[in-house]
Amino acid sequence: MLDSFIKKINILQITFLSFVLRFLSLIFYKNQNLPDTYTYERIGQEIFSGSIIQTPLHMPGYGIWMYLLNFVTQNSYGVIFGDILISCLTVYVIYLLCIEIFKSEMIAKIAAIIFAVYPFSIFYSFNAVSETLFIFLLYSSILMFYRKKLLYAYILIILSIYVKPTADIFAPFLILCFCFLIYKYSKKETLRELFIFYILYSLLLSPWWVHNWNKYDGFVKLNLAGGYHLYSGNNPENLSGGGIGGVDVNHGWTDEDIEKRGIKFEKKFKRDAFNFIKENPKTFIKLSVTKFKRFWQMYPYAEEYKGISYKILSIASYGLVLIFSLLFLISNFKKFFLRISPLITIIFLTTAIHCVTIASVRYRFPIEPILIIFASYYIFERFKVIKN
Repeated sequence: MLDSFIKKINILQITFLSFVLRFLSLIFYKNQNLPDTYTYERIGQEIFSGSIIQTPLHMPGYGIWMYLLNFVTQNSYGVIFGDILISCLTVYVIYLLCIEIFKSEMIAKIAAIIFAVYPFSIFYSFNAVSETLFIFLLYSSILMFYRKKLLYAYILIILSIYVKPTADIFAPFLILCFCFLIYKYSKKETLRELFIFYILYSLLLSPWWVHNWNKYDGFVKLNLAGGYHLYSGNNPENLSGGGIGGVDVNHGWTDEDIEKRGIKFEKKFKRDAFNFIKENPKTFIKLSVTKFKRFWQMYPYAEEYKGISYKILSIASYGLVLIFSLLFLISNFKKFFLRISPLITIIFLTTAIHCVTIASVRYRFPIEPILIIFASYYIFERFKVIKN
């Protein structure tokens, strides 16, 4: 019966279902107005007023997106409707990505259905934070990589860096994985692609570099979050693996420090963090394990989301996806190793970054579409076994 249902339903119906669920969630569950929402709103206002962006920890992409959508609609809900539409389009992107990887429309439909009803994707779609836009750009880029449309892939992943800088770390590794393992390019061809990528990278990021030079009187490639988060996760006060000011860390970073000595403070944070790691290697390893557990745990760490209903919902959605994706890797890793190597690279590097800096389930969400893709293959295989 379920097999028949999946065969009959098409991707447009799945995408429409995702829109209905997100729109109803917006109506019945008021958006949370997370702290980052106000920061991105201020970033957009500062950019379009010609001012220097004050926050040293955020990229400007989502602030621009928010400002433009709210300006066009003349309503603060403009960005929320935009994010809902982008989240629905991501359902379609995941569908197409599954077809590219597994060559199966059935698996693609299963993945699309899961992401359409996935509570975390619904939650982030109407709370005006950068995850939804970042995921759409990142996975659109990965889709273009699989289709060997490299110029589009490069542009999309650079745009995703403008939203969240995490992609800056794994972008070159993605290119290497696709060139060496999937396209079977020679070293010369791979170096050519890296050269093209970094030419585009320099062209597209140059306006941001000019802004940062005017702000800090020095070159800042992305932002100053690297040292900030490194110290947040590696200091004597941090016991939980998170990065909440006043609980896990005390930065002592004022607005005046940001404006006048931002680069010096970032270097100081890195130096203090490295000294802490060097002087406390056992504590660092213990904290890294704590961060790993926090990053991958079945339900959110934050107190406001620790209620029994949140736990049940998280375990029933993310928990099952995690288990099925692990079962997929155990039974099919060798078979699909080359094909999924770029996705494994993203999971590995994202996990490593947050085991060294700070961890949260929010930072894990951008790799959950990969888990959904893996889980969908395993579910499809179980369908076949049951049917037989």
